Amino acid sequence: MARRKVDYDGLMNQEFLTKGQAMAYTLRSEEKFNEEIRPYVHIYRAGHGGCYFLPELRKRMLDLVEISPIY
Repeated sequence: MARRKVDYDGLMNQEFLTKGQAMAYTLRSEEKFNEEIRPYVHIYRAGHGGCYFLPELRKRMLDLVEISPIY
């Protein structure tokens, strides 16, 4: 059976992410994700596991931004 084509438009409109997708979105390993992100966002029940709400992930990422001075 052939592999399905990735639905990029669907991913752009997606509001809830699985843990793997959330870790990829935040560019964190599982250890760092559990330490820096997970305690600050809600986990929503869905299907076979929890999902993360994308706007909450974005807000947390903005809280972690470090602004360095321009030299």
